[in-house]
Amino acid sequence: MEGYAIRRMRRPELDDALSQAAAEGWNPGLNDAEAFWRADESGFFLGELTENGTTRAAASISCVRYRGDAQRPDFGFVGLYIVRQKLRGRGYGLRLWNEALATLDDAPCVGLDAVVAQLGAYEKDGFALARRSVRFEGAFGGNGGGEMPPDVHPLAQTPFEEVLAYDARVFPARREGFLRAWLTLPGHVALGLTRGGRLAGFGVVRPCGTGAKIGPLFADDDAAAHGLLHGLCASATRGPVYFDVPMNHPGAVRLAESHNMRPVFETGRMYRGPAPEYDLGHEYGVTSFELG
Repeated sequence: MEGYAIRRMRRPELDDALSQAAAEGWNPGLNDAEAFWRADESGFFLGELTENGTTRAAASISCVRYRGDAQRPDFGFVGLYIVRQKLRGRGYGLRLWNEALATLDDAPCVGLDAVVAQLGAYEKDGFALARRSVRFEGAFGGNGGGEMPPDVHPLAQTPFEEVLAYDARVFPARREGFLRAWLTLPGHVALGLTRGGRLAGFGVVRPCGTGAKIGPLFADDDAAAHGLLHGLCASATRGPVYFDVPMNHPGAVRLAESHNMRPVFETGRMYRGPAPEYDLGHEYGVTSFELG
């Protein structure tokens, strides 16, 4: 494939990839790049095309590796797979997919969130559908300063190690670097809910090109999730608010529907290898479709 080369991204190029995602209508967070980069600096790939002495980005993909520990193995996640529209159909995306995905061949499990139309294509590469995830939209964002429910507080009041431990129960891997950034980036509001001096859930709302997104939303039960959702919506200064719901969790679906949120987009969570073990009952909102 003459003039086409694949390499790992440099940090500013991740900003460019997310700008392309925004142009595709994916509506990423305004400051997602910094947290994504801290998850795995070597997990972002660029396909470059050189024609007539000019080199330009042709395609991008992320194949992030969350490092395992004594309890769990490495976990990979694929996202940001975009080929520039005028360059599609030439094989650039497929070559990038194959080379980047090969860096995760030794990970026992690799996940991704696929648009419904592409589920069959990923099945051919060994991925199996585990669940549906639906993006819900609510019209109550944009005010900010609303009343905070009882027991909901700024997450910074909770020791980070406690937050990290809770996150590791509800996500398939320990993601310390990512989480430290995600909780503190400009515009991000992180809230916790405490019962009896113990963290019973937390969530984040962040500004996006359009409105704001909530994610993650992890909680002990429906009541805790309800309080956190109210607090996060009250903290959103850009409306509307979006909330990505795992549809195999009935409580999460009820939470969105009880707030008159409407479904606007759907993906399929797929895994290559055995599905990871984590506390599904505590996951009310997905962190991001790009990094899991």
